[in-house]
Amino acid sequence: MRQLKMFMTSLMLISATVTAQSRETLTITLTPELCEMTTLHLPDGSIPSPETLAKDAYCAQRLLKSHAPKGAITIFGSARTKPDQDMYQLARDFAFKWTQKWGHTYPILTGGGRGIMEAGNRGAFEAKGKSLSIGTRFSSGMEKPNLYTTHSYMATSFAQREADLVDYARAIVVLPGGFGTEWEVYESLSKVQTRKKNQVPVILLGGRRAWTSLILRIEDMKAQGTIAPADVNLYQAVDTADQAVLALEQALGGMTENTSPAPHMVH
Repeated sequence: MRQLKMFMTSLMLISATVTAQSRETLTITLTPELCEMTTLHLPDGSIPSPETLAKDAYCAQRLLKSHAPKGAITIFGSARTKPDQDMYQLARDFAFKWTQKWGHTYPILTGGGRGIMEAGNRGAFEAKGKSLSIGTRFSSGMEKPNLYTTHSYMATSFAQREADLVDYARAIVVLPGGFGTEWEVYESLSKVQTRKKNQVPVILLGGRRAWTSLILRIEDMKAQGTIAPADVNLYQAVDTADQAVLALEQALGGMTENTSPAPHMVH
């Protein structure tokens, strides 16, 4: 009987603790000045706090509302790609040509690091247009900010940064990369597939040869029945910068100023 009473007392204490915790409230105050402060660099493996996530989401939204209210053209790709490699020049060429024609409506947005991100920002910068980025810091130094952005924000949360790069995109252009790039491809396709994001063009730049393994994997998903047959139409593979520009112009409805809605921004 004594053990039963002790057990019941323990349960009551646990219940009281849970009830007290469930009543905790968290008030987060967000101001524009926060976005100008040096980004907090968390130790490897740390989970960002709710305050940090809120700040990153708020500051990314301010950046995009100010400089890309209709949405941006997000470029993804490897941070390891060197300036003398073909894919770097392809990304740079696309961003330059796009910015010359349509950068005033849909500016280029990248993760702000090196490699393909630098190439995208560089092309936009050289075309004398806006060149946006939402970056983050890694202890390896892999994604040091490049020098070709005109407006940027450095996020603390890797995941929030990736979500914003997808969510605010009016179109997504991807060049070959590693784990991170394929994550970005699948996040983009999954959000469109599940309608968590309005349908946008997802362009695999570099052609089917550069993307053979990914395309075969998606075709296998279709064969296995783990995606719908129509889901293979959520992306398009093109070879050249000119083809990518044309594909986006066609997908975005003739590229008039009023035909393409901006990403929905919740206030």
